[in-house]
Amino acid sequence: MNSYTEFLERAQGDFLASLQQAQDLNVKTLASLTALASTFPTASATVTPAELPTPTELVEKSFAFTRELLETRKAYTLKLAELATAGQKQFSETATRFAEVAKN
Repeated sequence: MNSYTEFLERAQGDFLASLQQAQDLNVKTLASLTALASTFPTASATVTPAELPTPTELVEKSFAFTRELLETRKAYTLKLAELATAGQKQFSETATRFAEVAKN
């Protein structure tokens, strides 16, 4: 088997493994949301005004969540940037090797 065929097979295997991981994560997320939905208060639950969060608490909780969401997105985007940088470097090195082979 040549290196090109091996490369394609490895890339396909990696892609399928990643796809399976993403699908598994999606299923786990939906299961968690379903479990969370079962804990929602029902209409028959009696809530007194003292049990409700104040507007200030709602704002603070909302911004805390947004801050966490942004930090998560930032970490994810930085990982993508690192991968892109590594890919760009690898592409450049490969192009240089091809150019040298083409000269000969």
